[in-house]
This record gives sequence, structure tokens and C-alpha cells, in this order.
Amino acid sequence: MGALKSGAFPVELNGKEYGLLFSLNALDEVQEKFGGYDKLSEVFNKDNPNLFKDTRWLLTLLINEALLAEDENAQMLDEKKVGRLIHAGNLQEVQSAIFKSFAQGTAGDEEAQEEDKNETGTTEEGNSQAVQES
Repeated sequence: MGALKSGAFPVELNGKEYGLLFSLNALDEVQEKFGGYDKLSEVFNKDNPNLFKDTRWLLTLLINEALLAEDENAQMLDEKKVGRLIHAGNLQEVQSAIFKSFAQGTAGDEEAQEEDKNETGTTEEGNSQAVQES
């Protein structure tokens, strides 16, 4: 999916893959709405009276940021449509994907550097050859 190319974190909802992108625009909106991105754990707290509304808003924001990163003219999703993608059975998965997309978005170059290390380091094939040589 193109979402991976844009830096978005992939999540599957109702059999369709979406990207979640914590862009600078998304971080700004999160800061404005919640007082900072460090408040995400409070947003997902079961005692938050707006837990479901906030989760739906945040998921919509991140999906739309990923769509717009791929195509500035993309058809954005509204909160009602996104709300139909979330249910009791996948709520924790959605919240986890949001946290992971945040981690991926803030890791930036560190993640790319880690992937480069893995590519130049020992591969699984290399490990199995070393085991056979021993």
C-alpha cells in the first residue's frame, strides 16, 4: 500500500488497509485539542468520558493525513464513516495502531537507520549458515 511509502502506519479495518500518519499537521491538531501529544494515554483512559468520540476523531485525523500525504486531492473520510470502522472488537487494536503510528512518526530517521543496520548486518540466512558451520 502507498501508505507505507508516506511514512504512515498500516492498519486493517473491516478488511481494508488504511494508513495512519502522525504528520506535523496532525501533531498540531492533537496539541490544540488535547493540550499536547503527551496526553494520548489520557485520551485512551477508560475513565475519559469522551473516549469513543476522541478515538474516532483521532483515527479520522490520522487516516485523512495519510490520504492527503499520498494525494492532496484525496477524498477525505468523515468521522461517521470512520466510526463505522471501529467497534468493541477492534477498539484496542485501533488504539494500539494509533500509538504505533505516533511512535513511527516521531522515530523518523531513527527507524530508517535501524532498517539500514538490519540490511547491512547479519541476515537470517547468514545466521543459519553460521550455525551450520559450527
